[in-house]
Amino acid sequence: MKYTVNQSKYIRRYHPRHPLAQYAVNQIDALKLCSKDIIKAMGYPLKHTIPASDRLRHVLSHKHLGLDGSYSDKYFTADEFLAKLFLVLEIPYEPFAEDIIKIKYDVAHSCRAVPTYRLRAQVAFEFGDANWLVRGNAERLADVHLPEGFAELNDTERHLTAKESIGEHYQQYEGNLPFEGIIKGYRLIAEQKNETVERVEYGLPKSSSV
Repeated sequence: MKYTVNQSKYIRRYHPRHPLAQYAVNQIDALKLCSKDIIKAMGYPLKHTIPASDRLRHVLSHKHLGLDGSYSDKYFTADEFLAKLFLVLEIPYEPFAEDIIKIKYDVAHSCRAVPTYRLRAQVAFEFGDANWLVRGNAERLADVHLPEGFAELNDTERHLTAKESIGEHYQQYEGNLPFEGIIKGYRLIAEQKNETVERVEYGLPKSSSV
């Protein structure tokens, strides 16, 4: 399957890097679906439309379809997101099950020449008697999305990009977290071969440290 440049208003924001993503993008164009239509059909709440649309664009522009855990939210795991997306796009999942397994195998066995970066908000929650599942769902809201290719940036670019991501996360979640969650700061962690090789602490966007 060849990658093509198509200026259709339905798919111009997607840049597929995998044949399955290209197939999905072609289907979006054929069905004439806007991202908000897809997100709504997948079951995302209206208030989560923008971040869910960002995740959709990330998945369809990512060489591993997001199956490396590079984008997550409290609604779907990477596998669940892809399965639900295929259902909405009227794409049968089973015929492509082996392709998806291969993607996950490649992700698990790839030799990373650069660290894996994770950015999280440091949040103080008032959980009380909340169970572990509820706690886990709330704590996932502390994850901050980093754009693809973040690890390949130089130190200055990474710092600026991290600040932009922090600003977006803070604007969305400050005062809107469950269990009276209060954001105290942010932490960027780089891991390589399951070991932490770098840790950078950030304050809040309104402070001089960000």
